[in-house]
Amino acid sequence: MKVVFLTLGSRGDVQPYVALAKELIKNRHEALVCTGASFKSFVQENGVSFCEASADLMAILESEEGKKIFNGGHYNVFRMLKYAKEVITPAYRKSMDDFLEASKGADIIVYHPKALGAVDIAEYLNIPCISMPPISIVYPITEFPNLAISANKNFGPFLNKLSYKASSLGELSYMKHINDFRKKSLHLPKRKAGELAFKVNGKNIPIVYPISPFLFKEVDTWRENVFLSGFFFLDIVETELDDELEDFLKSGVKPIVVSFSSMHLKDPKIFKDKLIKALKETGNRAIVLTGTSGMTFENDDNIMAVKKASHRLLFRRAKCIIHHGGVGTMSEALLSGVPQLIMPFTVDQPFWANRLYLKGLTTHPLKEKNLEVYDLVKAFKEMENDRYIRNAEEIKNIIESEKGLENAVKHIERVYKTF
Repeated sequence: MKVVFLTLGSRGDVQPYVALAKELIKNRHEALVCTGASFKSFVQENGVSFCEASADLMAILESEEGKKIFNGGHYNVFRMLKYAKEVITPAYRKSMDDFLEASKGADIIVYHPKALGAVDIAEYLNIPCISMPPISIVYPITEFPNLAISANKNFGPFLNKLSYKASSLGELSYMKHINDFRKKSLHLPKRKAGELAFKVNGKNIPIVYPISPFLFKEVDTWRENVFLSGFFFLDIVETELDDELEDFLKSGVKPIVVSFSSMHLKDPKIFKDKLIKALKETGNRAIVLTGTSGMTFENDDNIMAVKKASHRLLFRRAKCIIHHGGVGTMSEALLSGVPQLIMPFTVDQPFWANRLYLKGLTTHPLKEKNLEVYDLVKAFKEMENDRYIRNAEEIKNIIESEKGLENAVKHIERVYKTF
C-alpha cells in the first residue's frame, strides 16, 4: 500500500504526518509526504520520500514580510488580505498541481484540511482518502463548539454543532482556484465550497484525529464518524542533550523549561524581565528555548538560553514546563510526566489550555497581555503541588499506553481494504 500525505503549514502541521509515514514504512508500506520546501530535509532525514509543494507557508511566515504581517505588532487585516491574495493564494493554486503529481500511483491519500484540492484528487483518481487534521476541528459535534469560534464557551448542542460549518466552508475564498484546478487539471465539473467536506464519490470520508481519546471521553457525537488514534510521537534521532545543557542541568536544582516554539512574544523584553523576577522570587532556575519568541538572554548561573533543543529529552528533566499550547508541544509535555503551565497565543492553543486546565493537568492558563510577576510566582508555586505532580505522572502513563501510531496504521489499512 502506498500512502501519500498532503499537508501545508508549520512544523506542527507536518511532523504528525512524518511520524505516521515512518510507522507505515516500518509496517512494509510505502509513504510520501508532499509539503513546502522548508521541510524537505526534515522529511528525508526521517527516511520518508518527499515531494515539494509550491505553497511553503513556513517560509512565508519566517520571511521579513511575513513576520511583519502575521506576527504581532505590525498586524493589519487589510495588509494581510492583500498579501494573501498576491502571494499565498497563487502558491495554493500551484500546490494543487504539485499534490496531483505526488498522488499519482498512490493507493490512499491522507490530507490536512489546508491541503486544498486533496479530496478533488481522490475523486479524480477514484482512490480512498482520509481527512487527518492535527486538531479536532472538522466533524460537527454537540459537546463543544468549533475551537476556531470559541476555545472555552459552550453555546449549547445546536449552536455548537452549527459552528463547525465554518470549517467545511473554509475553502470558500479559494473556490475560483479549486474549480480552475478541477477544470484544467482534473477535467471535472465545478463544485461548491464544502461539497466534498464529508463525502466523495458517494462514500463517507474517514476522519482521524491524532489526539488522545482519554482527553475526550465525554464526546459521544463523534461515534463511528471520527477515529481518535492517540497522539503521534516521532522517533527522535538524538540520544542525549548537548554538553552545555547537560552541564547546566547537573549544576543545580531541576529548572523550569520555557518554550514558545514558533510563537513571537509581543514584547519579549518585558516578558523576559518578569520571568527573571519570578524565578528569583521563587528560587528557581530556567532553561529558555528562545525559538522565534524574540527573547535574548545573557546566560548566568540560574538561566540558560538556547534557540532549540529536543523537547523529548529536555522536558522530562524539567521541574515544570511553560509553553504556548500548540498540540505538538502540548503532547510532548504530557508525555514528559512533568507539571505544566500553558500561555496560549492563537489558533488551537487557547482550546488546549482550557481543556487541560479543566482536567487538572495544568495550572490556570496565563496570557502575555496583562501578565504580572505575581501570576508567574503563583503558577511556579502551584506546579509544586502534589496534585499536579501526581496528575502529570498519571497522564504520562495513559498517553504512552494509547499507542497512537500503531492504531492509526491499522485504521488506514482497514480503510484501504474496505474501499
